[in-house]
Amino acid sequence: MIAVTALATGLLIGGGAWGYQATTVDAAAAQATGEKGKAATSSKAKTVKVTQSGITLEVAKAQFDGNFIDISLNRSGKDLRGSFVHRGTNDEGNAQIEHGSIKSIDGFVNGKSIFELGGGGLGQRPGLKWGSGETPESARVLLQDASWLGGKGYTFPEKFQLKLKVKLTGVDKPYIVELPMQKTVDKAGVLTDSLIKQAGNLTLELGKISLTSTSTRIQLIGKGDTTEQLFGMLYEVVDDSGRQLDYLTAFGTDDNNKEKALYKDIVLTPIHGDAKSIAIKPFYPEMEVPGATSGAYKLDADGEIVKNYIQELEMKVPLK
Repeated sequence: MIAVTALATGLLIGGGAWGYQATTVDAAAAQATGEKGKAATSSKAKTVKVTQSGITLEVAKAQFDGNFIDISLNRSGKDLRGSFVHRGTNDEGNAQIEHGSIKSIDGFVNGKSIFELGGGGLGQRPGLKWGSGETPESARVLLQDASWLGGKGYTFPEKFQLKLKVKLTGVDKPYIVELPMQKTVDKAGVLTDSLIKQAGNLTLELGKISLTSTSTRIQLIGKGDTTEQLFGMLYEVVDDSGRQLDYLTAFGTDDNNKEKALYKDIVLTPIHGDAKSIAIKPFYPEMEVPGATSGAYKLDADGEIVKNYIQELEMKVPLK
């Protein structure tokens, strides 16, 4: 059984191409307005710039709000072709890799690779992904720890040194970006009132929610006879005004407990300040090829995923 799986909702929110350090994938990021919880500020005490081979990488933002780490990188230089985040293919005979595009990004916490943290196993170590930023010359790097996955996974300390090793196509040496990180939310709004819903042999529990001005973190715990049913379930989160929260990053694993309960740790855009409640709406996406377990989702006439909602498992969560 796969230890860590994708919450494969990229099509759901219309995100771009994303790259991953670990063998986990998650949904694309999106910006939103509104706030809940205490305001967070970016770690921008110093401008971090690294230049080599005529290409400069600059950190425009580096923020750790307690839920996840959010970093914006800008690229500048001469003879740059294509976007910073590559969208082509590198298949043999059809190479479209652009000069100066991101090839890979590795993360290190206090000098140790994130692959070594938490014992190094999937579901115990942090995950890292990168994708398109607001412009073709920017990229967004997101990191999430494993502290909400039901085991003794690695937790980011409140203060630490983060190093990114960024490799670009056409540049021999990797860029080393050093970032002092510090948690910027003194006290996030946390909801710990458990909710449990059941549909047939499936049980879904809301473990906890952490709210900041920059993100919403939700822990869901699923139990059932067939793990495939739980892994295939996706979630739509909307507030009481119908505003949908978009995915930033998410992980799920059933490998951290003997009961094989599936823990899902989902980080979304922040809840709007005037929202009084949110609804968590589980659903199964309809596949383009009926009966398929992977591949493209079926879309309706408006280009939206065809969703089969599981009404019995829907949760309404009041916000305090």
